[in-house]
Amino acid sequence: MTSAARRASRLLERLPLDTLVPLLAAYFALSLLYAWQAWRRETPTIFTDELEFTQISRAIAETGHPARRGEPYGFMSLVPYLTAPAWRIQSVSGAYDTVKYVQALVMALAILPAYGIARFAVSRPWAMFAAVATIAAPALSYAPILVEEPFAYPAATLALYLFVRAVCRPTRATVALALGGGVLAAATRSQLVALVGAFLLSLLVLGWQADAMRRWRSTWDAWDWTGAALLALGAVFAFSSFMGWRSQEWATTTAFWKGRIFDYGVWAMGALAIGVGVVPLVATLAVLIRHRRDRQDPGLRAFGIVTATSLVALWWYAAVKGAYLSTIFSSLVVERNLIYLCPLLFTGTAVLLARRDARWWAVLPAGAAVLYLVSSTPTKLDQYPYYEAHGLSILALANRELRWTSGRIDTALVLIAAVSTLLLLGLRPLARFNAQWARAGVVALAALVLGWNLTNEIYAARGERAFSERMALNLTRPYNWVDRATGNGSVVIVGQQVTDPTGLWLTEFWNRSIKKVWSVDPTAPAPGPGPTLTPDLSSSDGTLTPSPGTQFALALNGVTLQAPVVEQIGTTILYRLGGAPLKLAYSQSGVFSDGWMGRTSAYNRFTSASDGAGSARVELSRAAFCTNAPIPGGVIVKIGPLTIGADRQPRLAAVTAQRQVRVRPCPGGEQAVLLPAPRGPWRVEVTADTFVPANVDPRLSDRRELGVQVSFGFEPR
Repeated sequence: MTSAARRASRLLERLPLDTLVPLLAAYFALSLLYAWQAWRRETPTIFTDELEFTQISRAIAETGHPARRGEPYGFMSLVPYLTAPAWRIQSVSGAYDTVKYVQALVMALAILPAYGIARFAVSRPWAMFAAVATIAAPALSYAPILVEEPFAYPAATLALYLFVRAVCRPTRATVALALGGGVLAAATRSQLVALVGAFLLSLLVLGWQADAMRRWRSTWDAWDWTGAALLALGAVFAFSSFMGWRSQEWATTTAFWKGRIFDYGVWAMGALAIGVGVVPLVATLAVLIRHRRDRQDPGLRAFGIVTATSLVALWWYAAVKGAYLSTIFSSLVVERNLIYLCPLLFTGTAVLLARRDARWWAVLPAGAAVLYLVSSTPTKLDQYPYYEAHGLSILALANRELRWTSGRIDTALVLIAAVSTLLLLGLRPLARFNAQWARAGVVALAALVLGWNLTNEIYAARGERAFSERMALNLTRPYNWVDRATGNGSVVIVGQQVTDPTGLWLTEFWNRSIKKVWSVDPTAPAPGPGPTLTPDLSSSDGTLTPSPGTQFALALNGVTLQAPVVEQIGTTILYRLGGAPLKLAYSQSGVFSDGWMGRTSAYNRFTSASDGAGSARVELSRAAFCTNAPIPGGVIVKIGPLTIGADRQPRLAAVTAQRQVRVRPCPGGEQAVLLPAPRGPWRVEVTADTFVPANVDPRLSDRRELGVQVSFGFEPR
């Protein structure tokens, strides 16, 4: 074993002072930057992930058991347990700040195992470069976000260090410790089970290259090789069948969407290459095409094996995930699932820059592959910040700050990939021509890589901060106004047609007193994460069942209760229940938060006994959508006594009055319909012809089926 490999294997036991001091200096300097970024992030934005982790973590802090909205929840990851102590702080803002700062400090700890990885392959100064680059990468912009990455990143880096150590010096102890590190990483983020698979594959590769195995293979004939190939193929099919049994995503994607796997894998790896500055991926791929003499260096060989298997395992995971998400959600560039490769890529860069002996037949194919990756990756310039791929933030910087067009950015990416390849190709002849110039050249290239990564990280964090500030502008201040108004008493949110639940999620995050989220509209259940409920109508006086059992109710979007009002902010009303059931005064369904309805909507009024005689008033309008294009505008309004249907929801017992009108687009086409209200609780139903704004005007992005803007009321006689 080389002296470098021996030193790396003892890294966690002892670090020399002249190594520890600069590492700690870099750690504290960058941690201070990330803590400052965390301080400036005003509110969560990544829903539902951040709210779900918060719910579970708060439940662990309060009861010792994971739960969402009071309902028990199984093990998700170690992360909610690690952040739970912070949520014992009474102040939500204080707890939130604490979690953000802790995550910034924890994520930057990846510098230590990253240094250990690099010391297996390079000298101390170059290992410093790889370690600092690992925590200067754009991945660190995830540090203040309440998700798994801040803990998973250092856990994955530690696991990779233990993998390289075990492959370099395979003993029962090192292999067991490496497996333990892999399990720990997977416990912080389930995706990282792919790293355990990578380690097992590394051990197979190590065994395949062992001297005893080489001697045995030398005796094989053609039939032996054919049998070995068939066994390997059978193992692949068996593994795929097992994964399909364990994972719906794997089964669906590999069975029906095979063609998408490669494309989404290319996008993810291309975004990672752009994020780290292109050079690291070219350099690492070139290093993996190893010289035969490199196999005599146990540290470098171990690094190469672990890097190759980890690239394959994590790339395949990202490719399958991206392809699966494209079938159920959206087409995403899932670079976020590859950030754990950063320590390996920066170590590969350090190897090539330190040795300065890259062969053209290694660098050229590596450069060509990376050129294909970066030129094939969607730039997502219209989506900044792009949470799934913070590595693309530097392209947003060129577009937004330098005013580069998408075409110019595409050209720049091709040039950067080509120039990166040429620079790496030039290292060997430059070293032969003038060693001092070559040394200055590699230092400059390393500094350029560090500068690219840190710039990318800062701009990605800036985008996430700006997004949080925009969200905060729409929040009621103080953010914990519900907790203050209720004295931390329990609250149920009750609404209908919550088509944009962001405000609800933010209110739930900032107010611990909110325990349940319900909807009175069976066609539009309340948003998750966590259990939701649509209560039944138990009486025509508006009483709902079951009772939420809370002290207060927060009604929104057209839901009004028969209960004392504690506080009202806009159309959001806080009521005192005192543990009593919900009792509706009037409610509407089928109406979006901006006042538009779809094909049908309804209004239920349960307070007719106190209202007296009068008429239902229905305001209909398309003033918010103005066009000369012909669109259908027929609207039918019906009214009648309210009864309870078989589904325990309000229904019309009979139609006592009906009007049919036509509503034109643009201001001036509004219609007001008055219908005599029956005695007792009554209901209005509206049916409208619909249109899709984006189909009428391609410049619009609204693809909802819209009828009219509608509002309901009562006019006493």
